[in-house]
Amino acid sequence: MKTLYLIKASTTASVDERKKGLYPPLGLLYLSSIAKAHGFQVKVFDLDLTLARELINRYLDDAPLITGFTTITSNYYTTVKLIKLLKELNPRSFIVVGGPHATLVPNDFYGIADVVVVGEGEKALSKMLKNLLRLKVYDDKTIVVRGEVEENLDALPLPDRDVIDMKLFGENAGTLMTSRGCPHNCLFCVTRFIMGRKFRARSPGNVLKEWRILKYKYKVPKVRIIDDIFTYDRDRALKIIKGVIDEDLGPWSLPNGVRVDNVDLKLLEVMAESNCTTIWYGIESGDQRVINTLRKGIRLEQAERVVKWTKDVGIKVGLFFMVGAPGETLDSIYKTINFIEKVEPDYVHFSIATPYPNTDFWHWVKRHGRFLTRDYRRFEKEFIFETPDYPLQERLKAIEILRRELSYRYNIEF
Repeated sequence: MKTLYLIKASTTASVDERKKGLYPPLGLLYLSSIAKAHGFQVKVFDLDLTLARELINRYLDDAPLITGFTTITSNYYTTVKLIKLLKELNPRSFIVVGGPHATLVPNDFYGIADVVVVGEGEKALSKMLKNLLRLKVYDDKTIVVRGEVEENLDALPLPDRDVIDMKLFGENAGTLMTSRGCPHNCLFCVTRFIMGRKFRARSPGNVLKEWRILKYKYKVPKVRIIDDIFTYDRDRALKIIKGVIDEDLGPWSLPNGVRVDNVDLKLLEVMAESNCTTIWYGIESGDQRVINTLRKGIRLEQAERVVKWTKDVGIKVGLFFMVGAPGETLDSIYKTINFIEKVEPDYVHFSIATPYPNTDFWHWVKRHGRFLTRDYRRFEKEFIFETPDYPLQERLKAIEILRRELSYRYNIEF
């Protein structure tokens, strides 16, 4: 039987990102379902959980016809190192790279991969497998394929979770994605470069079908919906939530962030009834001027009201913030602290503001500041840029202030 390998290279995440734990590689699991439908035997390797030695040993035995990688910016170098190693072991394997970093900077893989897929990969992979006899290695030449957007997400097969050991992901095993794309215009956004601006959503029935599988087949303790804007289409979200109530499918949570302008008290009441335990909101800063610079499109008064509603209905609240965002000053940091102390969320998460290559944020830095490094290994873990009015030393001081002022209640780590 023809064999296809799908690999996620290991990632050295920041301390605060590691606290969130590992999630199943849903993108690869969708691709696994596509490949199996074409008659392939598929093996998925998440090298945050599997030793590279185990992958290499199996690679020599299986000699896969196609080897696919998903890559993010922070694991670019480990991905490239692994591609080169596997190419030496099996020069005949066709190397395909996709994912966020391949979409943002496809030229980073020129001469390294045989094919780079820009955007969504399901249709691109299906076409490759249908035209298998035409695949060939082009020495140092790389083909760039623009992935086609699937307008009808119900047409996609469900993720192939049988190909991984779900127990390895602990309480995060029950991840579920119900929509793609984002029509908003946040300066730091990566989603729209990968999945487009158009909001595309699975039908409530399709979502509930996968939810049942997670609960009854895989026995997950909780479902985590990891959409960027799950509640954007309120009526669709409400139908899903009411289905959860009718079938007693809870508990569940929204750990990836929800916009405060996409919820209301009535919706939150129904979510609480369905056993939604936790909602995270993306606030980014307690300074309205910074929020406006980020093109977030929300108001702090709005955020304060929504946090109160959420707590009042009995759902725990987490808030996402950035440190070092465009427009931020040390005064902004104190405003953020004051906002947190005022609304009293159950959890807070601070990330270092990181501009990813070729995004609007990246170009903002080129216009308004300077890069301290472009070494992808340092992304997310340290400040990679500064501006004349907010130099590196003040950014480092901002972290010290946050630790000093908030560590009495929250575990603030960078």
